[in-house]
Amino acid sequence: MIKKYTDHLLLMSLALGLWSCEPNVDTFVPSHGSADFTKFIAIGDSYTAGYTDGALGRRGQEESFSYILGKQLMYAGSESFNQPLVKSEASVGTTVLAENQNNGYFELKVVDGAFKPVPVLGDMGIFTESVYSANNQNFGVPGAKVTHLALEAPYPPYSTLNPFFKRFASTPEATVMGDALAAHPTFVSLWIGNNDVLGYALAGGEDDEITDVALFAGLIDQYAGAIAAGGAKAVMGNIPAIESIPYFNTVAYNVLPLDADKAAQLNAGYTKYNEGVDLYNSQVPENMQLPYISFQEGANALIIEDEDYPINGMRQIKTDEKLVLTLPSDKIANEGWGTMVPVPAEYVLDEEELEDIDVATKAYNTAIKATCEKYGFAMVDLNKKMEELSTTGLIIDGHRYTSQFVTGGVFSLDGIHATGRGSAIIANAFIDAINAKFNASVPRANINDYNTVEFP
Repeated sequence: MIKKYTDHLLLMSLALGLWSCEPNVDTFVPSHGSADFTKFIAIGDSYTAGYTDGALGRRGQEESFSYILGKQLMYAGSESFNQPLVKSEASVGTTVLAENQNNGYFELKVVDGAFKPVPVLGDMGIFTESVYSANNQNFGVPGAKVTHLALEAPYPPYSTLNPFFKRFASTPEATVMGDALAAHPTFVSLWIGNNDVLGYALAGGEDDEITDVALFAGLIDQYAGAIAAGGAKAVMGNIPAIESIPYFNTVAYNVLPLDADKAAQLNAGYTKYNEGVDLYNSQVPENMQLPYISFQEGANALIIEDEDYPINGMRQIKTDEKLVLTLPSDKIANEGWGTMVPVPAEYVLDEEELEDIDVATKAYNTAIKATCEKYGFAMVDLNKKMEELSTTGLIIDGHRYTSQFVTGGVFSLDGIHATGRGSAIIANAFIDAINAKFNASVPRANINDYNTVEFP
């Protein structure tokens, strides 16, 4: 009996000793700090709207970074986050598949023995939905540029030009900023400017224009001033470089595979071209001389259109130039694109176009940083975050995330917009910036709660 009692005391002592060695973990207490999250409003483009896998639908809306951010802000005082949700179970994008028929979400399919994103048919009725609500808190509009937000109604009104905005605009003459400010926000996320370079980049520099830097800076300051004048605080995101986006980094410049015989045939076919190079080079200084077109067994650089090139308006692509994701691989395999038929310029970003994009992006980010400093807003360095994803990658909760197309976990099947997990990573970057600037304690989202690319 005495031994049992002694053993019992020994076990109790051991338990108390172990309990006393437990780490002292502070309980996380959410706080709004110096910000007021009562009425959170999100303003921006397709990322804010929840565009993913090439289309807008309820699935993407419920996994947008703005929705995830809105949910997390509820822990620190936000009362709601209402969105103009798509009524349909389907989705719709802007790629025309046939007359009066656009795409829906892209899905990963096995095509000719390889995985390939394939669009489903979109629900065109989504464009005719009327989902205006005075309680709306998400003013993300796919395709919107900084000029499209407007404080004063332009002509023609933006809702007549963009069916995604028409769905939830208060009136045909409404502006995005006007409706957003009419919601009386206490806190705002503003992430705009991606399309001001992307529209140009997506078209290979052959369509659209890069927004003038001075115009961009003036409008960003104007919008921020209007937000601050209403008494709200804000967080703004800057613009990622296109080099970190898989749409511009998936198709390699040397995507043309050749055997020795085919390489020899092509070299023979370009004999006269190279004679033209010799003649041109004999008449210009050394720093202006042109390279031959040449092929070899293995991977080869494609032949591309270049209307400014002095010999036949075509040349071989350079190692630092880019091909877009939508370059048709069947045209290369079956129709001679990149060999005797130059790849059309709309699928290529050359050195000059890339330089123009880079200069504008850096200037936009300088303007965004200056605006945040002027009005006391938080700034999210999404350019740096995307650069990390495209170089070292990020290890989060035991998973490695990169900007790799399909397999990286961050970018959806359109190569531009985020998956659910990508949106959560972006939302957490916003939360980190908010907490740092406003001494708040908004809890970060759990990345693993959200979806990534679904394999068949």
